[in-house]
Amino acid sequence: MTRSSTGRRHAGRSAGVGLTALALAALTAAGCSSSSSSSTSTPASPASGAASTSAAAAGASASGTPFMVGAMGTFTGVASGSTGEAKTVFQDWVSATNAAGGINGHPVQAVILDDQNNPSTALSNAQQLVQQDHVKVIFDLSDNLESSFAKVVDTAKVPVLGQSESALLGTDPNFYSTGTTVEPLIWGELKAASLAKVTKIGALYCAEIASCAETVPLFTTLGPTTGVHLAYSAKVSSTASSYTAQCLGAKNSAANGVTVGAASDVALRVAESCSAQGYKPVWVSTAGEMTTTWLSQPAVNGATGSVQDVPWFDNSIPATQAMQAAISKYSPSVLTSASFGATATIGWAAGTVFATVAKTANLTPDSSQTAIIAGFMMARSRRRSMTLKVSLCVEPFSASA
Repeated sequence: MTRSSTGRRHAGRSAGVGLTALALAALTAAGCSSSSSSSTSTPASPASGAASTSAAAAGASASGTPFMVGAMGTFTGVASGSTGEAKTVFQDWVSATNAAGGINGHPVQAVILDDQNNPSTALSNAQQLVQQDHVKVIFDLSDNLESSFAKVVDTAKVPVLGQSESALLGTDPNFYSTGTTVEPLIWGELKAASLAKVTKIGALYCAEIASCAETVPLFTTLGPTTGVHLAYSAKVSSTASSYTAQCLGAKNSAANGVTVGAASDVALRVAESCSAQGYKPVWVSTAGEMTTTWLSQPAVNGATGSVQDVPWFDNSIPATQAMQAAISKYSPSVLTSASFGATATIGWAAGTVFATVAKTANLTPDSSQTAIIAGFMMARSRRRSMTLKVSLCVEPFSASA
């Protein structure tokens, strides 16, 4: 991602591998874009990460019983530096959908719950959405907490759409990824690294979330296919005052590239710490680590990586133009938010997929869970019958000096 003298943003090594066919059926994502919508207005701040919020401002042509949907995410706490704005962008999808007449003439009503990156909270949230709110579908905006609530939603036959980094998205048929799953996501990251001349990579991962360590073996397995080999790995804590030990460990291993599987703000602090030690590798990012804030951090100049959903900065096609227009209308301050990045668009992509499936299967709020799942299974079947073309586009990522 670069910022030119005109202030326009450019795509930062976005990987076209990042959308599954299920999402492609609803949202065609461009690989790279030469510009991005922006806003300098500063309206009232969007709703904060409360335990529960409701969004149901129906448009004039949307009437009758609403589609009850739920959303669960990490909007505060550890990892919210990358996921905090996912809630706001999802709310924008609800508002834009209702303003356009809803889904099949019915408004969307969403109950949005914050898991605070706590597995027990995620479980209780799922129980509330299923047993109390009786939602038809749940949008997953969490940070790898799917295993904590999978049994609840599977038993109730409530499909889950959205987040795709958890291995559960590739094994549980009730979970539907709207972006690439973790294996091709890591491959895209390594491929981007190889194009930046990285041959040895250091993999640092968050200490607070057990699943963060699960990606390290993938670097060992997939790296050789791209000519990038894992040279070093270590945990990093979001509360650490220094990352000198990890930086020196990566430097001494001769790693000329480093990836940090942690929240965006943590990844930036690691990069700054390494720079202070005179260690300036190519910073390799995936999914939620890269956010708008990276534009103003010289320590990550030249960074490269991949994203799992449509790039948050893209407005090159009608589908992404609609997303950017909704954000500009309902929450323009998000465009310059520190946590506005790849993860923020997951809710929008998932909402778009749900709307498309509902329209294709003629679903209504009275449709049974069996009918809803049948609609998603039909979409999944179409996905499997498609041949996906994998593409990768690359541009330099430069921050302001």
